[in-house]
Amino acid sequence: MKRKIFIGSSSEGHKVAEQIKNGINDQLGDWIGCETWKDGQVFSQNKNTLDCLVRASRRYDYGILVASKDDLAIKRLRIFNTMRDNVLFEAGLFLGSLGLQRAFLITSDNISLPSDYFGVTVIKYNKKNLARKIENIISEIVKTKGSFNLKPVPSAALAFGYYENYIKPFAKRQYALTSDFKFKILLPNNISDIVAQKDKYISVHPSTETSGGMPIAYKYNDEKNCFWDIPKTLNTIYHLIDFMVPPNEIGIDVEKEDWIQHELRDFKGTLEMLVNKHGAYTDNILIEFL
Repeated sequence: MKRKIFIGSSSEGHKVAEQIKNGINDQLGDWIGCETWKDGQVFSQNKNTLDCLVRASRRYDYGILVASKDDLAIKRLRIFNTMRDNVLFEAGLFLGSLGLQRAFLITSDNISLPSDYFGVTVIKYNKKNLARKIENIISEIVKTKGSFNLKPVPSAALAFGYYENYIKPFAKRQYALTSDFKFKILLPNNISDIVAQKDKYISVHPSTETSGGMPIAYKYNDEKNCFWDIPKTLNTIYHLIDFMVPPNEIGIDVEKEDWIQHELRDFKGTLEMLVNKHGAYTDNILIEFL
């Protein structure tokens, strides 16, 4: 369940894109996976390029656009080195979707930029300093490891509500009885039917619904002070994505499944951040996939 980075470039700038990809994968490969536009994950057969890019800006956690000196442009009777138009467009697309902390434009030295970038610190590279500039990008990405971006499907917001209204009250109630308890939050990869997932889990791990007040969880019959829950709020993610990407054929929709996995990563990561941030029940709460 690694976070994903899209790296875009022109054909001429693809070698630089590959260096960035390899540098990030070498250092952050335990929690991030990089894909360049040539890796075949972005552009689909029988779909136009713009549609694929818009979808990619929603599915990826980060975007890096490489602006190499590919073209010449005449501006007010002066000639400038400039990037390919599509790279500039993609930079704006990912900035709008992901924000300044997760979308990066890395440009070749002495390249003309739009006036909107005046006053903005842009990462500029050449053959001698490229490795160091890649380190700069990696440093910025690392800063966001403990946070998650809100997307059109509010998985992080749902995680906040689930934590405040369910996890924290339940943990507080149990802690008042004993500090020696475990509470497992179980996230299914298949969220199309949460009720069926709960029934299946109970059949394998016999459990009893707790009583004595809200919120209600499930208690393992063969383990003392050990509880679990599968968040029903995950239904919201499934139904929203199903509404936003309506099916056009029967069977598995790869794009929809990829998006669901992305939102599950954000949901899980936000919960982990909240548990660690508040600290009181960090040792008591476990969050894992089924």
